[in-house]
Amino acid sequence: MRLARAAALAVVLILLSSACATAPPASVAGQPWEQRNRHFDLLPDWQASGRLSVTTPGDSMQGNFEWRQRPDWVEVRLRGPLGAGGLFVYGPPEMLTAIGRDGERAVLQDPELDLQAMFGFGLPVRSLRYWLLGIADERYEHAYEFDAQGLPATLQQRGWEMRYSGWRELTGELMPRRIDLAAPELAIRI
Repeated sequence: MRLARAAALAVVLILLSSACATAPPASVAGQPWEQRNRHFDLLPDWQASGRLSVTTPGDSMQGNFEWRQRPDWVEVRLRGPLGAGGLFVYGPPEMLTAIGRDGERAVLQDPELDLQAMFGFGLPVRSLRYWLLGIADERYEHAYEFDAQGLPATLQQRGWEMRYSGWRELTGELMPRRIDLAAPELAIRI
């Protein structure tokens, strides 16, 4: 069960881009916010690292992560507080393999369905990579609320609400400084 919980946390990280992602040099300043989707879809490779916390109905987890995204391959390393624990996840985004510190292996052939079966609540991993860039997953209906500067304060999609607390510029791109994702049974802070 410990590997399953760690694998769920890894899947959250793998299929999303974080606020610490290395952004591309091209800027989309002055363009409508929805055009960021097309801009960020063109990223061939990116890396992210940072901290996160996940809260479920009966548990909470914290840790650090390192993440590398290529067009058809993902690698992520997770560590608990003070480097305790560990998990390595790799593979194509649609079928990930997770290896725990003890060598135990789990294959997630459909991460959204597998996580629903494991934990009893849904995790929209296919949309997370967009949400953490501050953009909507164009495959689903969505609603933004913008702040006084015209940047997203919240995004609602697929039964989730993302709250963006501050923005910063990284190599010419505006990136969320902190993101709180909330659904009835799960909260994630990055």
